[in-house]
Amino acid sequence: MAGGATVGPMRAIVMQRVGGPEVLELAEVPVPTPGPGDVLVEIHACGVNFADTERRRAVYRPPPLPWIPGGEGAGVVVETGAGVDPAWRGRRVALYALPPSVSGTYAELATCPEAALVPLPEGLDVVTAAAVLAQGLTACLMIHRAVRIRADQVVLVHAAAGGVGLLAVQLATQLGARVLGTVSNDAKAEAVRDAGGEPLRYGDDLVDRVHALTGGRGVDVVLDSVGLPTQVASLAMLAPFGELVHFGDAGGFPAPVNPDDLYARSIKVSAFGLDERHDPVASAHARRALIAAAADGSLTFRISRTLPLAEAAEAHRLIEGRATIGKLVLTL
Repeated sequence: MAGGATVGPMRAIVMQRVGGPEVLELAEVPVPTPGPGDVLVEIHACGVNFADTERRRAVYRPPPLPWIPGGEGAGVVVETGAGVDPAWRGRRVALYALPPSVSGTYAELATCPEAALVPLPEGLDVVTAAAVLAQGLTACLMIHRAVRIRADQVVLVHAAAGGVGLLAVQLATQLGARVLGTVSNDAKAEAVRDAGGEPLRYGDDLVDRVHALTGGRGVDVVLDSVGLPTQVASLAMLAPFGELVHFGDAGGFPAPVNPDDLYARSIKVSAFGLDERHDPVASAHARRALIAAAADGSLTFRISRTLPLAEAAEAHRLIEGRATIGKLVLTL
C-alpha cells in the first residue's frame, strides 16, 4: 500500500484457525484505527520470529481469531492517535510490541503504542531494521540485565546460529567472554565463527568436548533456547558456580530439576523471558542502542532470507525446519 494511504482494505496474513503453516492465508481486511497513545504504521518489512510459530500453534494459549500475526516491523508512521505527537507522521521507524498491543505486523498497516517505536537513522534500511528489536532485545537484556556476563567467563550458546544466538555470541564476545556455540551443520558453524564464537557440532560427546576445551572445568553460563533435548548436557557441562539459563523451549519444555542435584557444584538454573515491563528504562536504552548498532555496524544482524508477505507460510516452515541462519524477514 504505497503513499501512506489509510482508506479501503489492506492486505494481511490472517489466521482463521490454529494449526500448521497452511493456516496463514493472504486476505483483505479493514485498516486498523490507532487509539489513544497509538500510531498507525505503513509496514515495509516485518520480522518473523519463532514465537510467531508458537502463537500460530497455540503452544501457550489460543490467539483470538481471526488473528494477524507479528509484533515486529519497520516502515513509516502515517497516522497518530489522540495524545501522540503528530511529528511522528512521515518518520521511518522500527517497532516491536507484544500482541494484543500491536495489531499484527504481517500486514500492510499496523497499529502499535507510541512507546514501541524507535526512529531509524539515515542509511539504515527497513529490512535490516525489521530484524533488530525482538531478537536484539532478548539477547541484550538477557546478557546485560539478567545474566550479567563478565569478561572472565566461558559461555556456551545453544542454537548459536539462530537470530538470538548470533547476537548473543556477538554481545558476550564484546564483553570479553569466551563463547562456544552449538550448531548442526557447517554453514551454521561458519556463521558462529564469523560472529566471534567457537562452533561445536551437536553430538553424544558434546559434554566431553566442552570439558576438553575448558581444561576439564566446564562453562560458567549456558544460554539454552532449545529446552528438553539439551537440558541434561547443559547441566553436565557447567563449571562450579555455573548457571543454566533457559530462554526458550523450541525442542520441548525442560524437565523439573531436583535441587539436590545442584549442590555438588553449587550450580544454578534460571530463566529469562522478554518482558520489557520488568525494567522499562533498560529496555528503552537497549532499543535505541540496538538500532544504533545496526546502523553503525557494531552488531551484525544476519538476514537469512527475505520473502514476500504472501509467502508467510513458507517462512514459518523454514523456521520450524531449522533451515535458517539468523533472521527471516517478510517484505511488502
